[in-house]
Amino acid sequence: MIKSQLHRLQEILFNIFIVVSYSLIIFSFLGLSQSAEQYLQSLDYYVRIYICLFLIWRFNPFRSSYEFTDLDRKIAFSGGLLILTTSALNEYLTDIKNVIKQTF
Repeated sequence: MIKSQLHRLQEILFNIFIVVSYSLIIFSFLGLSQSAEQYLQSLDYYVRIYICLFLIWRFNPFRSSYEFTDLDRKIAFSGGLLILTTSALNEYLTDIKNVIKQTF
């Protein structure tokens, strides 16, 4: 019972993190908020820590049994997407912003 409640709480909190992250990305990209990028960096840090700890806990080789849940699927996908956006796309967007600043 407690395990399923904790699992449900994790799923709800993770969904909130994802919605807030995507909203901040959109606000930052469109220039609707100057502070969105700062909040996004802070949130991004904590989400990365959570994903790392979650993956280490759930997929460690010392567990004897394991059930792959919908939350596992969401976190694995979001983790991959987060790595992609924070490494490749973030650098690309930074380069574009620098070119625009130099042009104007």
